[in-house]
Amino acid sequence: MNSESLRTDVFVDGTGVRRGARVTIAGVALLCDELMVPYGEVFWVSRRKGMLLLFAVRATLAIKGTPKELDRLYDLLTERVDLTELRRRIVRQLGHEVVLFTAGCAAAGTIDGEKVGGLHVAAVTRRALYLLAQDRQLTVSWPARAASRRPAKKADSEERDDYLVIGKPDTSLTIRYLFGEEIGAVLYAASQEPPESGEGRPLELFSRGEVSPPPQAELPPFSLAAGSLQEVAERAAANVPGELQAKVAMRDYFFETHFQELGEIALGPLLLRKSAAGGAYSLEKAIDAMNSGGLQDDTRAAVSTAADRLAEVYAGELDRLAGVRGADISGARSLALGDAGKAFLVERMQEPFDRLWERFGDQVEHEADLRRRIMELEVGHPDQDDSEMHAAAEEWRAAMVRLDRGYEGAWREMVEEIERAWSTDLLPRLALVGQIEKPRFPEWAQMAALAAITILLAAVLLFVLAR
Repeated sequence: MNSESLRTDVFVDGTGVRRGARVTIAGVALLCDELMVPYGEVFWVSRRKGMLLLFAVRATLAIKGTPKELDRLYDLLTERVDLTELRRRIVRQLGHEVVLFTAGCAAAGTIDGEKVGGLHVAAVTRRALYLLAQDRQLTVSWPARAASRRPAKKADSEERDDYLVIGKPDTSLTIRYLFGEEIGAVLYAASQEPPESGEGRPLELFSRGEVSPPPQAELPPFSLAAGSLQEVAERAAANVPGELQAKVAMRDYFFETHFQELGEIALGPLLLRKSAAGGAYSLEKAIDAMNSGGLQDDTRAAVSTAADRLAEVYAGELDRLAGVRGADISGARSLALGDAGKAFLVERMQEPFDRLWERFGDQVEHEADLRRRIMELEVGHPDQDDSEMHAAAEEWRAAMVRLDRGYEGAWREMVEEIERAWSTDLLPRLALVGQIEKPRFPEWAQMAALAAITILLAAVLLFVLAR
């Protein structure tokens, strides 16, 4: 395994085994071939014998490997996922109980008549066994019959990993991948009566966030999409003077393609964040995905990248035209864009977005306030009034619609600025290439070449006459 990727077999819960899959630790997510698991969606990582179990909101993976490979993978993950915070979340969720251990496992069987299968996070307390997997939580309360079993010895191996069986009315469960001391803890807890609770809370003792799904994102439809970029790019391209394009021999549909490319670069952060927010399973995750402060910084960087690309395209057209015309432009400084010209372009392209964000200057504070309301609601009593949180959520959703429309307007203005830059500055500069005289031989060089040709012809004539 190198510093970022591993080629190995991966079991994807719900779809099966991927042989020789490439597991890559990327900037914001773990990749298993084309499957992406964002670090923000990971809720548990567990090292088991010969594998690493990764539990996330929308995917659960069992990654095989050598101890060295798995150690490296685990280290890379812990640099990007706060495992301490993940443990705290589960402990807080079960904070009323004594948590004996938490571990990744494979469970199969039935619980209260409901079929169970696949990979789960097992949280064992003195009161119950909790199995967590993606969008559900299952509970086996104590006491229950529990026993350790040892499978038949494999012909090619001396290793036999014990597994756990648990039974009670309507429940029959087999759990694998637990270590010996973890199995021992379950055997002890399952044989005991649960401790008496001094609080008048129900057995599960869950907060609202634990017995109810989190507030849903329910994002309204956005107006700005890839189709909008093409429409705006075509309209802006139609405004570029045709006579100037003909004078410098621009290719057909050059500006339609060019403007759309710059739009995709500049609006990339918004489109990516909207896509992530649209797929978020909760309102809090949608807020994290949109993240107004991060969106503003990303947009500023993307506009700068778009300006760099514009300057690169212009330089390429300048070289192309000089080659076609046979002109030497090495000394024509007025034709080059230069650092000052590029900085001016960035300023002109960024201005529409700066004006937009002036109207949304307090959005970061609103998001922080909404996160606080969501957290208070989820840790509060199930019957707690949630009207204020829902009102704040509706305000945020409305602000996202306004921001989306504002981005569409800002991008239209940016494209207009780019079109004006080409029409009034860059295309006229390219037209000047045709006024540069082609390099001519000096008169003395022409005379020397004529003399050389004359001598060569005379020599050929003498050779012929001599024969």
